[in-house]
Amino acid sequence: MNEILHAHKFLSGGGEMGQLIREYDWDNSPLGNPVEWAQALKTTIRLMLSSAHPMFIWWGPDLIQFYNDAYRQSIGSERHPHALGQYGEECWEEIWPVIGPQIEQVMQGEGSVWQENHLVPITRNGRLDDVYWTYTYDPIYDAEAPNEIGGVLVIVTETTEYIQLQQKQAHDEARWRDLFKKSPSFMCTLTGPEHVFEHVNPRYLELVSNRDVLNKTLKDALPEVYAQGFGDLLDEVYETGQTYTGTAVPISLRNHNEEEKTLYLDFVYQPIRDSSGKITGIFVNGSDVTARILSEQRLEEQDRRKDEFLAMLAHELRNPLAPIRNASELLLHVSEAGSTTHALGELIRRQLKQLTRLIDDLLEVSRISQGLLQLQMENVVIDQAIKFAIESTGNTIPEKKLLITYDCTEPDLIVNGDFARLSQSLINIIVNAMKYTEEGGKIDITLKRENHEAVVDIRDNGIGMEPAMLDKVFDLFVQVDHSIDRSRGGLGIGLSIVKTIIGMHGGSVTAASSGLGLGSTFSVRLPLAQLTLSTNETTDKKILPALKILIVDDNIDAANSLAMLLQYVGHQTATVYRGTDALDLLKHQIFDVILLDIGLPDIDGYQVAESIRADNARQIIIAVSGYGQAEDINKAKASGFTDHLTKPVSFDDLERKLSELQHVN
Repeated sequence: MNEILHAHKFLSGGGEMGQLIREYDWDNSPLGNPVEWAQALKTTIRLMLSSAHPMFIWWGPDLIQFYNDAYRQSIGSERHPHALGQYGEECWEEIWPVIGPQIEQVMQGEGSVWQENHLVPITRNGRLDDVYWTYTYDPIYDAEAPNEIGGVLVIVTETTEYIQLQQKQAHDEARWRDLFKKSPSFMCTLTGPEHVFEHVNPRYLELVSNRDVLNKTLKDALPEVYAQGFGDLLDEVYETGQTYTGTAVPISLRNHNEEEKTLYLDFVYQPIRDSSGKITGIFVNGSDVTARILSEQRLEEQDRRKDEFLAMLAHELRNPLAPIRNASELLLHVSEAGSTTHALGELIRRQLKQLTRLIDDLLEVSRISQGLLQLQMENVVIDQAIKFAIESTGNTIPEKKLLITYDCTEPDLIVNGDFARLSQSLINIIVNAMKYTEEGGKIDITLKRENHEAVVDIRDNGIGMEPAMLDKVFDLFVQVDHSIDRSRGGLGIGLSIVKTIIGMHGGSVTAASSGLGLGSTFSVRLPLAQLTLSTNETTDKKILPALKILIVDDNIDAANSLAMLLQYVGHQTATVYRGTDALDLLKHQIFDVILLDIGLPDIDGYQVAESIRADNARQIIIAVSGYGQAEDINKAKASGFTDHLTKPVSFDDLERKLSELQHVN
């Protein structure tokens, strides 16, 4: 109906529902024309249409229905607008068993009904919803009606969202409590500025030996913890709102027997804020990392002892190498090129160089395992590296009567690399071939160019490999036998390290075999160097002027042989074997250079250098020591040494260093 039928004042306003009520054909309803309605009904309808709160009216014995715009939004399209003027039981048949008795109570004059957050499921918008309501059913008094109750006024608020939020919060809280309880981390919440224990989980109780801490302050519950400064940390977090994170923090805790134990904890202090942002407490979460820290400390101690051992071992190995190097240099200086004596000097110098680098490797064991090996790059004639590798493994040949052949079509192939590392890699492969080749076998080595690469093939007629092993042969220690490596002077670093070293040169190494009993081939590929002629390479070596040099070393052979070598090339030397003797001599003589060992029997070289430096700021003092790690070099320079050389010192390096320092001085 679009025509306004009932323009009575009490029906005015009310938005959409007011309009629908005015247009409704009340004359053909049980209520009849609105002008004849009871005053109580008119007054209640006027109140309902004027209110912005959801309201609903049941009137008369048939419970004819009225509702306002605010209520319309709660009943869905299934009932609106048909619920207006409809019989109550007919409209709410699905929930009548719930609301019917409540309505009857009011209509019988037995008082109002109040329900808070009451579940009354209804079908709306095409589905059955669990709907929660807070409502009151109040009597509408009419003196002419049975029991003087003409109808029921319903004032209602839908609380579904509120209840669902509460249910979610309850579920979340239950889940949080379950996680809190089962967490492998220790957790607790502290409330207020006094840090009162509000919640603690089982792991936290286990941490504090199941002491009674709930509802107690930290200071009262765990006084020893408070005294260690953790109370101050909590105060700071509470006052500033800044989260605090502790890592491996030591803490001393007592058990029930008052026995103390030291633990290491990772933990976080997180401020707890209320809805207004005010800090109300602190959430504590952490882990006991004692086992990990103690294990790390043991490993660090083992590493420290290992480093000390390796440094001492290297020092002890370098000391006897010094006179050997000096002797080899003397042989080279006193003999003619091409003579047997000169050849022996060159052989000793080459092998000494390799042995020195092996000692350096000994100090780099950890670096090797971590792939941090440092390379000393230069232009390397790969043919020379191969020959050096063959020469280094030559003493193995008589034992197994193996034959090594070498074929090189281009002996001038040059790569950019570390000669010692490349040589050691080739030695490792050759020794590996010897190990797995039977007595009387053969090892063929070839060098050739392929495109822009130098290719070294090492082929044996040994026991060969199964196809499945070809991918594993470069895994750490899979194929290499440690005892053989050590008996041939290697470090037992295996083919895995060979692959790492070759890879660091930008090359590759592969293994091939036709099967068991058919030998193996290892192929090393290295990129060829781009060479440019350096004018410095043709420059004549500068002649070093004669110097007066003091040698201080408790190794008599090392000191005397170095003195002989220096004297042979024209220098004047003096030799002492104790630090105090050096200081006494310096009171009476002046020297251009002092070559000073560190590990002296009376006072160490650091103290000697400090004493010398105190009297002569310009004195050239060079440390010549078996201690050659970075920290040793730094300590030497901090003690007053001008420079540092590691034993066994190359005579070329010594002359170069003397020339540099003399020029600077």
